[in-house]
Amino acid sequence: MNRRRGWMLLTLGLVLALGTGVATFFLLQRQRDVLAEQAQASIAEAQAPVATLRLPVAARPLAPGTLLTAEDLLLKEFPLDLVPVAAITATVDLDSQLLAEAVGEGETFSISQLAGDTATRASRRLPAGQVLFAYPITDLLSQSNVIEEGDRIDMLLTLPISTPDGTAIGPVTTFTLQNITVFTVLRTIGEDGERNGDAVALLLSIAPEDAVLLKHVKDSEGVIDFVLRSILDDEPVDVPPVDREDLIARYRMR
Repeated sequence: MNRRRGWMLLTLGLVLALGTGVATFFLLQRQRDVLAEQAQASIAEAQAPVATLRLPVAARPLAPGTLLTAEDLLLKEFPLDLVPVAAITATVDLDSQLLAEAVGEGETFSISQLAGDTATRASRRLPAGQVLFAYPITDLLSQSNVIEEGDRIDMLLTLPISTPDGTAIGPVTTFTLQNITVFTVLRTIGEDGERNGDAVALLLSIAPEDAVLLKHVKDSEGVIDFVLRSILDDEPVDVPPVDREDLIARYRMR
């Protein structure tokens, strides 16, 4: 009886061992299949083409003040997930733009690095060799809103003159600066938030040496008036100064 019971236990042990072995085999087989599938998926993902975007980058280190040309730019492929949010994507948007900040070689460009649009920044529209001078409007012609951007004007100055020993000669009126280009007319901000209110100053495009003269004239005790030129007239005029004696002599002749 005991012998029979022993055989039964032995048989049960063998069955359990065999079942465990089979279960382990199938489990290992399944794990191997899962690992193989994962490896194949990783290989396929690595081999799949990555979506990219071609962006303009600096062909070399660029300093502030550089006026961008095609020679300053290169196109470089960037994976979509690595494209900078503020990067400029079109080369045409960089054509003839002025850098306000330095850009390193291979770096992308952004709007914040540019000096601004040609149509909005005064320094981009100002001709080379010219400076912008703001002259406050005091004369009647300027206040009448007749003078507009792009017009050319002459400046008349009436100034008290004295001899070297201090003897007053009297006021003299003369042409000073001629053929001055009006860069724009500065106006107050209207109710709609736009600069369309009253004219307060003329922004004049002039040579630096004329700016010094204009500054001295503005700070003198003289009276200044502007005259508007014809659009067809750009030649200098030769008009002698006029003082009180000239006026008396002119009217006496009549």
